[in-house]
Amino acid sequence: MADLVLVEKRARHAIVTLNRPEKRNPLPYRPEDGLLPVLDALENDADVRAVVITGAGKAFCSGLDLAAMQEIQKLSAAQNRAASKQVRDFFERLRAFPKPLVAAVNGPAFAGGAGLTVACDLAVISSEASICYSESRIGFVPVIVGVYLERAVGERTARDLLLTARAVPAAEAKELKLVHEVAAPERVLPRAEELAAQFAALSPQSLATTKELLARASGLPLKTALSLAVQANAKSRSSPDCKEGVAAFLEKRKPKWG
Repeated sequence: MADLVLVEKRARHAIVTLNRPEKRNPLPYRPEDGLLPVLDALENDADVRAVVITGAGKAFCSGLDLAAMQEIQKLSAAQNRAASKQVRDFFERLRAFPKPLVAAVNGPAFAGGAGLTVACDLAVISSEASICYSESRIGFVPVIVGVYLERAVGERTARDLLLTARAVPAAEAKELKLVHEVAAPERVLPRAEELAAQFAALSPQSLATTKELLARASGLPLKTALSLAVQANAKSRSSPDCKEGVAAFLEKRKPKWG
């Protein structure tokens, strides 16, 4: 795990680097061999308020290792269903992660790497990078990452990107809302860190609850989503973070989050 994923801690955030540059930083066949244990550790680290994910070398992430794909093809139907559920659970873990995730897309983000980009809360992309849902080029079906893509950009754009498997350059990726900012190559990671550092001034409890609510409410009928929102809003009013935040505002000082 230490070789596949590197972790560097800053003052209030962490940088997680996918570290297989010779293979363009693929995601491991078993999610527990890659980002999952790292995210588990960072979730429980009170000093880390946000996480930046990037890639070593010239690529961000190439998706699933194709050598591993050959091994997957030997599995039974039941084993493949179980493996697909692992992929689903991996992306759900990203979406449900209680701390902000910022993708520093330093190079090409293909297949699962494109899904990883969209699963993060914010994304900064290099002006020289591109994003591609490339699965159909090898006969694979990008439906799991496609669900997240459709929710992010709408059905028409999702159909375009999933069915054409075309590489989307950085400027268009921003226009299509696949990413939030475009930066010069040397500024991608620093800019992602700047965004991550901003979260240190905000209530961790508020951010976690907001992320949870957005994840749970997505796709629900309006009345059901609003019912969840009312519960979360009411609960937050007596939370320790809200009490501290209001007191700090009235006392004209910076809040001290727990």
